Amino acid sequence: MNTLAIANVIAKFKKRPLLFGGVLFVLLLPVVFHFIFWGLVGIKSPKYSGTIKHPFLTSKVSIYRDSAGIPHIEGGDAKSSYFALGYTMAQDRLFQMELQRRVGKGELTELFGEALLESDKFLKTLLLKKTAEDYVNEKSHLYPEAWEQLDYFLAGANAFVDEGVYPIEFTILGVKPKPFTRVDAVAFLFYMGFSFAEGIKSDSLFTILESQVSGRIVSELFPRYDLEDGNVTIIESQPGIPSLSKADIFKAVERPVSSSGQSQSSEDLVRSLSHALDAISSLYFPVEPLEGSNSWLIGPSRSASGGAILANDPHIALSNPGTWYEAHIKFPGYENYGYFLSLIPFPLIAHNKEKAWGLTMLEQDDVNLYAETVEAGKVLSKGKWIDLESYVDELRFKDGKTEKFIVKSTPHGPLFTDHIKGYDGRPISLYWTHHHMKNPLLDVLYKMGKSNTYSELDAASALIAAPGLNFSYADSKGNIAYYSVGKFPILKSGNPRKILEGSTGENDVIGYVPSEQNPKLINPKNGIIVTANNKVTSGKIPGLISVEGNWQPADRFIRITSVLGRQEKWTLEELAGLQTDTFSSFAPYYLDVALPHLERVKSENGKRALAILKKWDFHHFTESEGAAIYDVFYYFTLKNALKDELGEKNFLLYGEIAEYWNAYRGLIKNPNSLFWDDITTVGVTETQGDIFVKSFEDSVTYLETHVSKSPSLWKWKSLYKIKHPHPLGVVPLIGGLFNIGPMPAPGGAEVINNLKYKLMKEDWTATSGPSKRRVIDYGRFNESVTQLPIGNSGNLGSPYYGNLVNDYNQGKHRKINFSSESYSNGMLMVMEPSM
Repeated sequence: MNTLAIANVIAKFKKRPLLFGGVLFVLLLPVVFHFIFWGLVGIKSPKYSGTIKHPFLTSKVSIYRDSAGIPHIEGGDAKSSYFALGYTMAQDRLFQMELQRRVGKGELTELFGEALLESDKFLKTLLLKKTAEDYVNEKSHLYPEAWEQLDYFLAGANAFVDEGVYPIEFTILGVKPKPFTRVDAVAFLFYMGFSFAEGIKSDSLFTILESQVSGRIVSELFPRYDLEDGNVTIIESQPGIPSLSKADIFKAVERPVSSSGQSQSSEDLVRSLSHALDAISSLYFPVEPLEGSNSWLIGPSRSASGGAILANDPHIALSNPGTWYEAHIKFPGYENYGYFLSLIPFPLIAHNKEKAWGLTMLEQDDVNLYAETVEAGKVLSKGKWIDLESYVDELRFKDGKTEKFIVKSTPHGPLFTDHIKGYDGRPISLYWTHHHMKNPLLDVLYKMGKSNTYSELDAASALIAAPGLNFSYADSKGNIAYYSVGKFPILKSGNPRKILEGSTGENDVIGYVPSEQNPKLINPKNGIIVTANNKVTSGKIPGLISVEGNWQPADRFIRITSVLGRQEKWTLEELAGLQTDTFSSFAPYYLDVALPHLERVKSENGKRALAILKKWDFHHFTESEGAAIYDVFYYFTLKNALKDELGEKNFLLYGEIAEYWNAYRGLIKNPNSLFWDDITTVGVTETQGDIFVKSFEDSVTYLETHVSKSPSLWKWKSLYKIKHPHPLGVVPLIGGLFNIGPMPAPGGAEVINNLKYKLMKEDWTATSGPSKRRVIDYGRFNESVTQLPIGNSGNLGSPYYGNLVNDYNQGKHRKINFSSESYSNGMLMVMEPSM
């Protein structure tokens, strides 16, 4: 309603005072709300300058904020410096810290209400809180100073909590934060190591489909693909010159899947598993664990600067606030510029003048599911009845009430189906390596930050039991190195990656691959190391029948290695540009197979779309027309090939695991697969070409309906968006104030700029992607660059809230301010001991 319209309404009702007053109130209410809301936000905004005195401090600390909002902490000792880091993080991320501790301990219901009760039950069943308590309460720790520094950090965060000025989210939810504890921090750290989406969903769905889908080879949907000559494994496939040829890239051979040790899939078990999988897929977590990532290392022989280079971009669910808190901390004997989880004082990813490291997910399979036999508080284990173990916790409700909660465990792990509402089948236990081995993650992070060489970093990281990680390392001496860390379980009868029989012991874990036998690469002759969550090795690892994992598709690895193999020397700028590359490495192969069949397309817009697709350069830029047509066509081909066999529900569930990307390559390569036939058309046997034609026509209709009647307007930006959702983003009226986006941006699924969407749900809004981008060049150290997706602060009143989102969307890196000269003119807060 414009100003003139409002004036006319007021004039019309002036002669009727009561009605006029009511209308005026309605008109002014949004204005009043606006001023009240933003007034509160302003009152609660963080103060980034001035002097703070506190009795905990033992030395002066200076906190400089650079123009991007990154804090640079310079202290006189560790105690005061970590106190300042905790205080600073709480200023910017207090609500996120509250969410993180509640996720780790399963206490979301107390904050959001009973809508998240099932999520809390699942989180508690993972025993994150229990294992955190056990770890915190150990009589001795590897590095006692790590725990002292955690306490310093928590003291700083709690000092901010004591000030009582909390961000607006606490006012909306009607809660106040309590002091943060060691268990809060460690429980969340353990949560970030659990990638349950792949392990539970993949094993369960394989078992379900194998029972329900007849007349088809279900293992085609859960492929064991090794490429000939190991062309997509980390150890065997690093790029040289020239690059891999396209002909080599997609030669896949299927490996047989062992069935030994799996549970007999009775009708009741399959029905119950289906219910459990539905329940797990519907859970909501306001903080998501690590997901994927790209990383590559360039040795001095391949670097234009003559120094070693590290490029890394971890992939995590997009959110507001973002996953990483970027900060620079130094005191006598210590300095790191790092990317922190907001409850943890030690960076997971960091660099300084001597060394840099990055992470990607290893994706090895360290999660198994066992069908258990339970009676009267006992479980049948290796043919003998033994007592179930119990851990007693409590559920907390928003009204202050509590409820006793008991997690029962078998020798394999907790019975995660016990607390799935409506589940009435055979109990299923969750085996996770974290529950069976010491996993001193806090000590490891502390030691990593203090390591001086790649052998020291390797020794520290080798203590990690879970999660599986790929470490990429570069240093000022020109070394580059890759380490896989985390445990590879050894199963007695091999790993079929289905539901396993729990009563006999025939498929139990009988040991783990020693850390020193995990795959590694150190200073390879080709001068390049790439990881992208693809298979770690096609070779043998002692003790394993085969190296199993929830490997992500090879697309990103293939693209990175292909590009890096094109020239001998690489600059920092070229490598930063590669991080935002949007080329689909599978598209050329896929379209070579599909395009000849699409000449049969008869609709006018279908012919126009085909002409666009033939000219497409395989990139996913915002203005691209071919990208929109290709991705929708990709989806409908998959849908028309599989949905008739899987059904609506299982088709959607299948879209939540990485296997469909891998399986799709096999389907495209195999025109004789029975999945091409549509079982709903009785008496007709469809060919691969028939499905291509139908899928393309379906794609045209979809784009006409959802984008435009004119193919010339089928731009990628008109279909595809990215969004950084806030946990309060669903709240009526005000939710949109917290979300950032949706916004058009270049990127897509399984391109290097891996901003992934929910394909099977026809939702083209990216839900995960690079959680930060960074390139460290030891030949040009002070010119190294980085990106954060939205900004460093999660406080709506901060000038650093969402301030970096445009740079991220545009792929624009900013220089890392490492030297004191580069940030010392920034906003300054001083902390001093009080008398």
